Amino acid sequence: MDRLKYTSTERMYEGVIVELTDGSVTIDLKGRLGQFKIPKRMLISDYELKLGLEVGFLLSYPEVLGPEPNEKYEKIINENQRREAEKQKQTESEE
Repeated sequence: MDRLKYTSTERMYEGVIVELTDGSVTIDLKGRLGQFKIPKRMLISDYELKLGLEVGFLLSYPEVLGPEPNEKYEKIINENQRREAEKQKQTESEE
């Protein structure tokens, strides 16, 4: 928390459960704001989970913590992109 420069600006958002797996829940955010995919253990519910259930949560705006990318994460991202491109090339050459 001490790395954040701005005070919390939490507000309530709502969404709808659109996918359930053994370990995760995917929520479409209302207002065309995108999706969240979270582990089931993070979802608080007194009800059996079902597609179409509405959820609500507090969220603040993300804040960039510094001017430079974290090298560790940057390397992982680049490696994943390289592997995806390689897979794509293999798929295209097999067709």
